[in-house]
Amino acid sequence: MTSTRIIAATLLACLGSAHAQPADDQMREPYQMVRSLQMLQDQIARGDLDAHNSQPALLKRLGESFLKADAAVWKEPRNSRAAVTFLLSGGSPQVVASLRSRNVLNIDEAIVDGAIAYVEGRTDEAKSKLANIKPRSLPAALGAEIALVQSALVAQDDLKVAIALLDEVRLMMPGTLVEEAALRREIFIVGQDDDFDKFEALAVRYFRRYRHSIYAGNFRQRFALSVARFSFVQRPDRFPRLVAVLDHLDRASQRALYLLIARTALVRGKTEMTVLAADRVFALSDDDSAERVRARLYRAAARVATSAHSTAIAELEQIDKAKLSERDVELQTAALAIGLNVRKALPEAKAKSDGSSEAKTAMRPRIDFSRSLAAVDRAQKLLDASQEQLKEKTR
Repeated sequence: MTSTRIIAATLLACLGSAHAQPADDQMREPYQMVRSLQMLQDQIARGDLDAHNSQPALLKRLGESFLKADAAVWKEPRNSRAAVTFLLSGGSPQVVASLRSRNVLNIDEAIVDGAIAYVEGRTDEAKSKLANIKPRSLPAALGAEIALVQSALVAQDDLKVAIALLDEVRLMMPGTLVEEAALRREIFIVGQDDDFDKFEALAVRYFRRYRHSIYAGNFRQRFALSVARFSFVQRPDRFPRLVAVLDHLDRASQRALYLLIARTALVRGKTEMTVLAADRVFALSDDDSAERVRARLYRAAARVATSAHSTAIAELEQIDKAKLSERDVELQTAALAIGLNVRKALPEAKAKSDGSSEAKTAMRPRIDFSRSLAAVDRAQKLLDASQEQLKEKTR
């Protein structure tokens, strides 16, 4: 069945009422509706834009059906579990809170209350309510969602526990949007834990399975930030392994990701990583292409405070501003200013040189765009956003 037909079937299936009508054998149960939602979301993980665009209407329809359902419907444990799964899959917390207030759900109250608290941003309450819930004691669909929430709640305090929970998610729901979300979260947490082998394995799995996902751009941002931020990736001997990971992508995607890595590394002062990533763009791009122009910019900017500063300045001056985005023009301007300051400082440093460590340090000024480059602020905000996304309420 094609994704378009799946979407159509899903929407049609949810048009049925969830009223308790024993004589109606074709009534759609809430757990059946949530299965349809999960089927739709799995198409999103495969990159189906139509499925993504259909999701809000489907969630709205499910919420309406749940509110209309008779109390007897919720005596079935599968339906009560489905209500929580619906909530953690992007459904309305007001719907589930209404069911909770009517005391009709046949499920551990701690699970319901914890899920509602999490989605509503009451993280301390959510953490307390869900602390003793064992995801493996629940059916896989709900257990994986709970583990995903628990990982977000503990990520700031215990990286290893968060990673273990995300591993559980992936084992319980392979090939689904739930696993896709777990991979996106785990790649950044593993980066903080300095585990390169696992970082590499997670990236390979994501690029093999979910490179077309609607949310793949979010994964690539987290991946690039990890490469630029964490020292465990930046050892030169590990770069070939990084290249091997990205070889799973098509050439256009590789170029885009290497450019993101190069720029992110540059604004964080990781010049060696900038040059390595820019060189990969050169190998993957055509002469005079927009990607190669950007790679030249980042590579030259990374070298303005090195012994090759004169060559770097000349290359920066040759880059046509008309071929750059506004933020890259800012970077070019800042890099040129730094390079010219280095050029002025070197003769003075040489004149004062007496072999002291202070003089040698003056000969090797550190690149710092923090004052002259507005783009750094945007990069930092992106990094902060990635941290906040560990607490995200929906995928």
